[in-house]
Amino acid sequence: MKSNYWTIILGLGVVVLLIFSYQWQNKGSDANELPKYALRTAEVRAAYEYALENPGLLENMPCYCDCNGLGHEHVRHCFIKEFKGDGRVVFDEHGANCGICYSTVLDSKTLLEKGETIREIRDFIDNKYSQYGQGTKTPLP
Repeated sequence: MKSNYWTIILGLGVVVLLIFSYQWQNKGSDANELPKYALRTAEVRAAYEYALENPGLLENMPCYCDCNGLGHEHVRHCFIKEFKGDGRVVFDEHGANCGICYSTVLDSKTLLEKGETIREIRDFIDNKYSQYGQGTKTPLP
């Protein structure tokens, strides 16, 4: 009889853990789903969060860290490789380890919040970061 009691308690514990696990895994594209490397500093985390929220803006911004050799076409690729049709996101670790990448994203965010146009932001990014390396072949907006 005592054995059944503990089996029931253990079973309920497993069910509760499964429910919490399921809820955590299905929150959507928020900071809780960022990979561990994206949480390494507050700046890196902010850049990954912004890339999730504003991929269209970042697809208009080149990256000047020579990451075009990695197949990157714009700075969004430094953080997000792909948005899957089922809502999943394929992240790229590159942006977490490159100050040029996450600074480009954070500068873009700041300038957009100040009311700059996409073209004005692009001009700023080109002028500030082109000294560091070859930019991705990102078309002008």
